[in-house]
Formats: sequence, C-alpha cells, structure tokens
Amino acid sequence: MMTRKDYVETAKILNQFATEIDSKTFQDLIFEFSEWFASDNPRFDENKFWDACVKEMAVA
Repeated sequence: MMTRKDYVETAKILNQFATEIDSKTFQDLIFEFSEWFASDNPRFDENKFWDACVKEMAVA
C-alpha cells in the first residue's frame, strides 16, 4: 500500500508540470492517479490530492 508520503510526492511532481501540458491532459493525469490511489487505499482523499496538484495554479 502506498503512503501519504507517496501521494504528496506524486502531487509535487504533477504540480511541476501543470503549466507545461494542456489543462485537459493535466486533469486526466490527476484523475488517473486519484483512481489508482483510491483503489489502493480507501482512506485516500481525492479532493486533497487535487488541491495539492493545482495549488500553485490558483496563485498564478
């Protein structure tokens, strides 16, 4: 099972590419990772993951 640390690091990596790829592809990547993580861990919070992936975009 993956841990919170894994989810945080994945969100950081995705966040770094948020402006490098088109928004639809970026959203699809977040969704796919969320589905995978949720199937691995029922306590995984998809909303928190989404927020972590897009946190710098809201400021920009």
